[in-house]
Amino acid sequence: MTQSAASVRLISGVGAKGPACFLLEAAGKRLMLDLGEGPPPGLMPDVENIGAVDALVLSHGHRDHIGGLSLLPKLGNPPVYGTAAVLRTLPKAVEARPLPVRGRAEVLGIAVETGRNGHAPGGIWLNFAVGDGFLYTGDICAESILYAYDAPATAAGTALTDCSYGSYAAPLASCWDKLADFAARGPLLLPVPANGRGPEIALEFLRHGRSDIFVDDAMRKALHHLCEDDKGSLQPNLGDDLKRLLDIVKPIDGARGIMLAGAADGTSGATAPLFGDWQDKPEPTILFTGYVNPTTPADRLVKSGRAATMRWNVHPRLADTVALVRGVQAKTVIPAFVDRAQLAALAAAFAPARVTMDRAIAA
Repeated sequence: MTQSAASVRLISGVGAKGPACFLLEAAGKRLMLDLGEGPPPGLMPDVENIGAVDALVLSHGHRDHIGGLSLLPKLGNPPVYGTAAVLRTLPKAVEARPLPVRGRAEVLGIAVETGRNGHAPGGIWLNFAVGDGFLYTGDICAESILYAYDAPATAAGTALTDCSYGSYAAPLASCWDKLADFAARGPLLLPVPANGRGPEIALEFLRHGRSDIFVDDAMRKALHHLCEDDKGSLQPNLGDDLKRLLDIVKPIDGARGIMLAGAADGTSGATAPLFGDWQDKPEPTILFTGYVNPTTPADRLVKSGRAATMRWNVHPRLADTVALVRGVQAKTVIPAFVDRAQLAALAAAFAPARVTMDRAIAA
């Protein structure tokens, strides 16, 4: 059977760092893919002239992908599709419809294949059977020691894929070497998302013999979910390690050991008061391991020199993205979540595929 023609509109998230929001139109349906907020905080996709959509499909539960749900009334309050881990975090008023973390399903009659994204609990990529095949990766990571990654293999003529790191090439192992050096200097505060790199970094410290690990309530809750409801998103054979981690972590009480808390940018949660308490003190070391949101307390701490930064890989290296593009035989690649200045380098890496950041693309 011939698949219906499709087009994709890049509302936000391509050409610069910004909230994820894309519109896939096929088979007479209009599917919005993610609806994020920030960075920076408060930045929303411009949906004023989009009109009603038939469904919102969520790749995972991070704020830059789901933080714009307040805009749903402008879109006709469509049903929202996502995995169980994502749907349980949504307002009760949302009409929630489940997707598998790995398998096949339909969204309003359009066949879709999903796989685990290696980035977050309940996180998935989606390969829609429209046009010559349309793959939307959301955020992905091929290296995670905690979250499983199912490399897409079904052909997709068009791939809208995570290129957050541009041409970056360093492996996750080198990230641990840097992190271990910071941890050896004394008490260390790591502002992290509880539903992302936080549990992964805590697990790595456990594996390297650290038992002085302190967490906030959000992290403890996330670890509980990973041990129970969210096992399907994990690498195999992690149950015993995660239960041991959950047994040893203690509440944060003063500047000691390895401390992990959210929100990662200090705008809310446990880090907001901790930053206030420690911003003028020499300890603990405050280390950011991901994107530092502009205009936030995290940004101010880094610019003042009070906090340091390093990268803990939670997005694909260029080699990983090239492997994905080759694996699905994509003829058109849309690099998401990366600055337009990287376009020429990415075009060379993905050749002979066409690489574009045009706002409207036939898929």
